[in-house]
Amino acid sequence: MSAWLIRWLGALPLRWIISSLVAAGLFWTGYRLGQQGIQQAWDADRQQQQTTALQQSLQVAQVQTRQEQINQRITTDHDTRKTQLQRLWQPQKVSSIPAPAPPLSASSLASGQCTDAHSLREPAPSTNEPGPVSVDAQPAAGVDATAFDALPDPARVQNAVSCEQLASDAAQTTLMVLSFQRWYAEQTKAAGGDR
Repeated sequence: MSAWLIRWLGALPLRWIISSLVAAGLFWTGYRLGQQGIQQAWDADRQQQQTTALQQSLQVAQVQTRQEQINQRITTDHDTRKTQLQRLWQPQKVSSIPAPAPPLSASSLASGQCTDAHSLREPAPSTNEPGPVSVDAQPAAGVDATAFDALPDPARVQNAVSCEQLASDAAQTTLMVLSFQRWYAEQTKAAGGDR
């Protein structure tokens, strides 16, 4: 230390020096304690934010899992119904040769157990066989009158549906399902936030 500093410190009373050192020590201790308190508050806040983010990501994963399960069920149900409809609409293979009727026994005839195969009626003439057409054939004069309360047959009234229409309908249905899933996620999120 320089000589002027020693002379200046010697001129100060000892009480001033000690009180200055105590004040500096108290200031340093308060500074360190305040810094540690702020650091601990920041760490606690950061930990809480990480916990909240983890809970939200877990909830999002659960909702996505539910949506995937719903989509899988919809796909499975669609495929099942499609297969069922394909089986329904496949034309039945009809044999052109009628099966011979089983022999009719006297006991079954006596008990009245006759079936259509044992019918004595003549088979109806086939409409697939070409028949003679008269040279003087006249067109029909009109349509037979129908009952006043007859209902239209939807299979005949319905127009044919094009592939473009089916694709458009499928796209609309998909959009409706996706919007329902979005709505469900929002409702779940809102319900989770209210708790």
